[in-house]
Amino acid sequence: MSNVITEANWKFHWRLTESAGIMIYLADYRGRRVLWEASLPYVTVDHQHETLDVKDDPGEVHGPWWVPLGTRTLQGPVRVQSFRGGVELSAAFAAGPYHYTQLWRFHDDGRMCPWLTIYGPGVHDQHTYHPHWRFDFDLDGARDDAFERFEDSRWQRVGQEGWFPYSGEADEHGNVWRQIDAGSGAAVHIRPHSWDDAEVFAIRYHDGEWAPYSPRNAAGSQTFPSAYVGNEPLDGDDVTLWYVAHVHFDQSFPYTAGPWVKISGLGDAPH
Repeated sequence: MSNVITEANWKFHWRLTESAGIMIYLADYRGRRVLWEASLPYVTVDHQHETLDVKDDPGEVHGPWWVPLGTRTLQGPVRVQSFRGGVELSAAFAAGPYHYTQLWRFHDDGRMCPWLTIYGPGVHDQHTYHPHWRFDFDLDGARDDAFERFEDSRWQRVGQEGWFPYSGEADEHGNVWRQIDAGSGAAVHIRPHSWDDAEVFAIRYHDGEWAPYSPRNAAGSQTFPSAYVGNEPLDGDDVTLWYVAHVHFDQSFPYTAGPWVKISGLGDAPH
């Protein structure tokens, strides 16, 4: 199967990674570059049960526990399917007692849906899943980005790196966060999936600040992407976004988490 898909106004590359699920890279919409790279680096799990028998590491009774999603946990082949108005990649993973289906859906109207269906119940029902997506959008180039969130009934520019949880406010289309290219005026709009308890980390891009193999840093004191958040300015630079969902044990399973992403303002492909 080819690792380049050209369909539904999209052209993108994909590959199955060792630990970050299906990676999408070099994605163009209507002939214009919109995405450098996107992946699902981590799905961590926290437990709220006091009686788990974890003899080897009693300090990690509650987590976050993590099993990589990739070549070693893949169940069957990666599937590519067309649907009316789009194309979808999907892959199933079995990570210990946890079962997932990863989806990447591309619609001809500029929507991109990076989703994860979580089947549960895991070790027991009292736990919370934390899928982490990482996006390096490149709207007409890597630089000249700006990041905004919808707050106090309007879009507000965010000046520096930070953590931006969903507060319940959204614009008329349900969008909560957006990345804007100052040169073209194009934008990436992000809204949480139904019932997602979600947050976005906006981080200034630096070489080497990709997702480490483990969600914890070397000192074990801070998880990623929090470990990358400082106080650097975002305006006019290259911005990396992490979308983190929190799926609690009282949700109905199977549950599909992940953002709706919509590209706007690019217009037709150049002639």
